[in-house]
Amino acid sequence: RRGGSRPGGARRDGPRVVIDAAWQRVESGLRMAVPVALAAAFALLSTAPLGPPHLGPAMPFLPALAVFHWTVYRPDLMPRAAVFAVGLLHDSLTGAPLGLSAFALLAPQVAAGRARRFFAERAMPAVWCGFALFAAFASALSWIGGSLYRFAPLPADAALAQLALTIACYPFAAALFSWVQRGVLYPAVARAP
Repeated sequence: RRGGSRPGGARRDGPRVVIDAAWQRVESGLRMAVPVALAAAFALLSTAPLGPPHLGPAMPFLPALAVFHWTVYRPDLMPRAAVFAVGLLHDSLTGAPLGLSAFALLAPQVAAGRARRFFAERAMPAVWCGFALFAAFASALSWIGGSLYRFAPLPADAALAQLALTIACYPFAAALFSWVQRGVLYPAVARAP
């Protein structure tokens, strides 16, 4: 019988049920891709000349904001392959040696992933301090790798300015990511089949 009920209360409407279920899976998949898309958008944004004029070319290492946040709060949505791809995107946009940002993001991601349970249960000031350590580790790796690539030490003042800007940006980015997590991701988790 058409349009009848199945045991358990589920309606049987034929192709419409199949299309609705397929659309829900697509929608859920798109929602789950949002953290990686945000990290890629932050990589693009980090190449825009938006920094304070008195600091010169120093820009915050914006992909680090997304990688740390999602590694702590939803590590399933920030896999290492995606972090590597975001790092390569950042390198190709900034002209850095290919793989440098990927390495500078991956190594601290592993460390943040191991401390994730500690940070996930803490208040924002403690998480911000944790991010400062993450950013310092990423900045040090980037500075060392860049210096080795050029066979000369890079200017430390530019690396420190970038580190300070990156750390200062974290509370604002964390607020954005928390909003995305509550408003975009949780509906997908609640409806996932």
